[in-house]
Amino acid sequence: MINFTLMEAKNFLLKTTKGKHSTLDKAYNRHIHCVLENLDEELESRWETYNLIIMQIVKQGKIECFKEIKYRLTDGEDPNKVILDILEREADDMDGLIWFLKRRVEEYVEDDFFKRFLP
Repeated sequence: MINFTLMEAKNFLLKTTKGKHSTLDKAYNRHIHCVLENLDEELESRWETYNLIIMQIVKQGKIECFKEIKYRLTDGEDPNKVILDILEREADDMDGLIWFLKRRVEEYVEDDFFKRFLP
C-alpha cells in the first residue's frame, strides 16, 4: 500500500474562494485525506488523473464545476461518474489534455465493469 503524505496530497486540497476555507472545502479536504490514506498503485494513478483534470478545470476558471465536484465526491459518489458527468456537460469548453485524460477515466470505468464479472 502507498501512503500519501499531506505534502503529496496538497495538490488535491484547493479552496473554492480566496478567503477562508468554506465548510465545503473542509469537508472535501477531510474526505480526500481519508481516500488518499491507503491507496494501491492503481488507485493512486486514478487519483492523479482526477487531480490533473480538476487542476485543468480550475485553471480554465470553471469554479462552479470544481464546487460541484467537491460536493459530489464528498457525498461519496463514484469519482469516475462525477468527472465524466462534468466533462460531458462542459464538452465544448475543454482542452486537448482534458480530452486525453477523459479517455483514461473511461478506461477506468471499463476496467471496473470487467472486474465485477471476472474472479
